[in-house]
Amino acid sequence: MVLSMAFSTTSFAQNTQVTQIFKQLSATPTVRANFQQQKKLVSLNKTFVSNGEVLFSKQNGVLWQIQRPVQANLIVTPKKLVQKTQRTYSQIEIDKSPYGSVATMFLQLMSGNETALSKNFNIVSANYSATQWNISLTPKSGLFKKLFDRVDAQGQRYVDRIVITEKGNNMTTIQFSQHTTQPVQLTATEDALFKLAK
Repeated sequence: MVLSMAFSTTSFAQNTQVTQIFKQLSATPTVRANFQQQKKLVSLNKTFVSNGEVLFSKQNGVLWQIQRPVQANLIVTPKKLVQKTQRTYSQIEIDKSPYGSVATMFLQLMSGNETALSKNFNIVSANYSATQWNISLTPKSGLFKKLFDRVDAQGQRYVDRIVITEKGNNMTTIQFSQHTTQPVQLTATEDALFKLAK
């Protein structure tokens, strides 16, 4: 009895922490930031770096504007994942690809959509304080488990860092900086890109 009471208290405390994290993330309709992604491939003993700007719009989705090593736009909405460069264009239905589902994880995390995120992930730990929060997720479905082992995210007011531990000890780290909530309105270019993934 004592054990079960202790366990339920821990679960409740963690649930409260999780709720606070997602409540904070869901409070902002638009976030813009710079990002740097480092993808470490153990088999090649190489780390690939890309960077650019990211726009999160609660109403529309996530727009990754990659500037280096190549220029490309990656648009993620609950329905589609679209990749567009000057010469190429491709799109996939989110529910027909595991990679599409992984892409929507960023959307669900940034929008503080705990319900959607919990369909595909277990929340294994969560800590929240006035100055910093962190959360760790593990995939629920067999499909996701084939791709990666866990996702760790941390931040202050917004998401600052996401680390995805993949199979074979490969790792993807995305660092966000210079967050701003302005401008709230999309530019004509941004709006046109989001419309591609409606």
